[in-house]
Amino acid sequence: MDIRDASDAELCRFKTMIDGELDRRQTLATAEKQATELNNAYLAAAGVEPGQEWKQPTSAVDAYPKDWEVTFEGKTFVSLTPANVWQPPTGWREVVEEGAPEWVQPTGSHDAYSKGNQVTFGGEVFESVIDANTWSPETYPAGWKAI
Repeated sequence: MDIRDASDAELCRFKTMIDGELDRRQTLATAEKQATELNNAYLAAAGVEPGQEWKQPTSAVDAYPKDWEVTFEGKTFVSLTPANVWQPPTGWREVVEEGAPEWVQPTGSHDAYSKGNQVTFGGEVFESVIDANTWSPETYPAGWKAI
């Protein structure tokens, strides 16, 4: 069908469908950034600052955004996922000044270890040699190399 052969009603229907699809794509492209900005603004307005003691969020509104730092049980953690409502270490990675943080069992792709991540396990330091690594150095030695 040549578009020039379409009726006015068909053209209006196509335009509505096209506009809707463009809006959908725009939402998908910008939603995460907008949600993160809104989340950060909400936390700031509520007086919550990066590095403060972790407090259980009550909803997604006051959840911690990705890369947000908190203190928990004397340690500093950074959020690995947007809208993080989990208590560290789940969904968080410990921040250490020296050495490597203790290995923590990932719960999914959001907190799996990436190639190059270093951890302390059984008193030794290991580096992940694969992406999406959810195994311990003991469970899957081929996914880690001793440092």
